[in-house]
Amino acid sequence: MRTPYCSRIIKVLLMAGLGLALLGCQAGPRHVRGELPLVALETLTLNQELATLQVAVRNVNDRHLELETLQLSLSLDKHQAVSLAMVPVHMTIPPRGRDLFEIEVVLDSASQKLLDELAQRNRNNVAWELELVLDPPRARQRAEATGFLHPVPGQPGRFR
Repeated sequence: MRTPYCSRIIKVLLMAGLGLALLGCQAGPRHVRGELPLVALETLTLNQELATLQVAVRNVNDRHLELETLQLSLSLDKHQAVSLAMVPVHMTIPPRGRDLFEIEVVLDSASQKLLDELAQRNRNNVAWELELVLDPPRARQRAEATGFLHPVPGQPGRFR
């Protein structure tokens, strides 16, 4: 006695599905290693002559990211606003985690003027470029980000 044609197709499809499921189980999750962290300038707050930079660092790897020192460079509208050689941060970011650090810096007069114009609504935004070099003695990892600063409503001197 012959099996109906539909019954054979169903059996073949079930066997193929079972085979694919077994292959998927053997592959396991992909482990991410050696990827550069993602960085961003979260906020910039003016405090008279000083500015406080709040920088976010996201670890996209499946291993802890240890940061002791880094090199930081910030440009506002393509003008070098801050350049620091050895910034101590002492951070451990968990796998696929994110952390923030703050640093106080002195902005040059041109950068101060740009931010004053932004605060007074004489400008719509200010473009920023951030570059971090992790492990500066060996310059092993370089992370970069760009974006635009806008005034935070109701918080004078604070930009996001």
